[in-house]
Amino acid sequence: MKFLKPVGFYTFSFFLGIFYSPTVLASAPLVEISHLVIKSSEDTLQVDLKIDSAFTPEMKADVLIGVPVRFAFSISLYVVNDFWFDRKAVGITVVHELRYEAIKRVYKIIRSRGIMRPAYIEDFDTARRLISEINDLEVISLSHLKKGEHYQLMVGTGLSVRKYTFFNLFREVKNDHYTINFIY
Repeated sequence: MKFLKPVGFYTFSFFLGIFYSPTVLASAPLVEISHLVIKSSEDTLQVDLKIDSAFTPEMKADVLIGVPVRFAFSISLYVVNDFWFDRKAVGITVVHELRYEAIKRVYKIIRSRGIMRPAYIEDFDTARRLISEINDLEVISLSHLKKGEHYQLMVGTGLSVRKYTFFNLFREVKNDHYTINFIY
């Protein structure tokens, strides 16, 4: 009888792994960078960034019942050394959050950088576009960069959906990092 308990547990775990994994991967929305521009102003290095995200109908339904959706952008700038480890010059994380306020019937957008006060939008497509783009994000001052030096910009994106209302647990989808090498 003691032998049946481990066999049942392992069998259950095996079938859970087979049937649960493909459904999770199939339902995972894609977060891909469609527009990435590095530019410089008079005194700073700036980044423009847009992502294409596939908002599934389930995600839109979750937003309409009050579940927040977060986009996280991680931007890192490295000084490339040819025969040694690269040195990280700066690392920035930007988080945009989308919530629906049912009483006011508006979408609330909260950003961690730039315009700090919440924006209220009535149209879902406009709200989705606003949380999926960053304009003129200051990465580093040009005085910290050296002429002729080799640099690498790494950008990563992530999407998280809060599935449990009373707990602070998010379902996260992270994608690969995109890298751009340039010489200043």
